[in-house]
Amino acid sequence: MKLAILRRPTIAISALLLAGACTAAPTQTADTAVGNDAEAGFEQLFDGKSLDGWRGDPAVWSVRDGAITGGSDKPLTSNTFLIYPKTYSNFELHYKYRMSGDGNSGVQFRSVVADEAKYAVHGLQANVVPPEQAERFGMLWEEGGRAELALLGHQMVLRRENDKLVKTVQASTNPRDLLYSIVRPYPEWNDVVLIAYGNRMVHALNGYVLFDAVDEDPVSRKEGILALQSHSGPPMHVQFKDIAIKPLSAPPSLENRFITNPGPPTPADPGPRVPRK
Repeated sequence: MKLAILRRPTIAISALLLAGACTAAPTQTADTAVGNDAEAGFEQLFDGKSLDGWRGDPAVWSVRDGAITGGSDKPLTSNTFLIYPKTYSNFELHYKYRMSGDGNSGVQFRSVVADEAKYAVHGLQANVVPPEQAERFGMLWEEGGRAELALLGHQMVLRRENDKLVKTVQASTNPRDLLYSIVRPYPEWNDVVLIAYGNRMVHALNGYVLFDAVDEDPVSRKEGILALQSHSGPPMHVQFKDIAIKPLSAPPSLENRFITNPGPPTPADPGPRVPRK
């Protein structure tokens, strides 16, 4: 299968690439703004004041500065999640996030509760980490399952052959150095659009496509809950706001919605991890 690459014309991109990695995030566009979600038929999942409708460890999750805040001033011994228990299959999800310092988080979708007492969740995840974590930034991950599925910049097809997962990178959606550069530094907010329809998943940050994956693996989940992750490890804090979702009853039109600069495939697997300082 050859994926149709998403392309949004922009006169600035060629110049940026010729000049090297850009140093400023692009101006916010209608594709990434969530201010008009109510008019567009989106359901708001967070009221900006409370965790009504969500459940998680109150020692980890709270509302601060009008945003869902996850993390701890002490190390966490296990991954824990703030769960939104409603089930979704095909959808477009909007949210904003920011992360102070280092950390590891993510937005679960098409997931299941694995351990209610521990607020443990298994399923697909759009990863949220600082760009310094390289390939982990912006990747498609399956918590409690197939692990890394699509890395940053991958236009990926996933299949199962002889009971093994086969990952085929058909192209890159954008150069990785460019994608690292579009992240807005704390305390600014980053705008995310996550679209899942059928077996295709598209993850865009500040208007740029991070991954575009088609999952043909028969073991993949096609519906499930949403959740926010606070990862085990050193103290960290992450915040989310303007979380809104629109169920989809037909394939969305993605042409010209997001910025892509297609290039040759990058490796399907990240190789050995380089320890972070």
